[in-house]
Amino acid sequence: MVQIVGKYQHVSNENLEEFVKTLGHAELAAPLLQSKAVVEIQKNGEQWTITVTSNGKTSTATFRVNEPYEEKLPSSERKFQSVTTQNGDKFVTETQVSDSVKVVRLYEFTDTEMKVHLSTNKSDVKATRVYKRL
Repeated sequence: MVQIVGKYQHVSNENLEEFVKTLGHAELAAPLLQSKAVVEIQKNGEQWTITVTSNGKTSTATFRVNEPYEEKLPSSERKFQSVTTQNGDKFVTETQVSDSVKVVRLYEFTDTEMKVHLSTNKSDVKATRVYKRL
């Protein structure tokens, strides 16, 4: 099994601008495209902590697999309800961003990187964010 715990540096995006626009938040595209976020994933017992530092701002989400929790993006003060499940070397986080819109993030881990695949129930447009393991 691949080590999930660690630090990851954002290196590239695939189709992110189009994906963000389909969510109706085009104003969030520019900050996301310019960010070179560092993601740190830690585990303490059954509790996971994901800390994202981007453009001088930090946000932290602490959760247990299969339990609802609240998280916020570093680029926004808005809080969202999420649930994360784990399947081997992968996390799947479902986030309710509005009454009718859900965003799904599939985290794939390898020895050298983390890929975050983004999708939504609002459109067929998908995106990927790639991070190298530090």
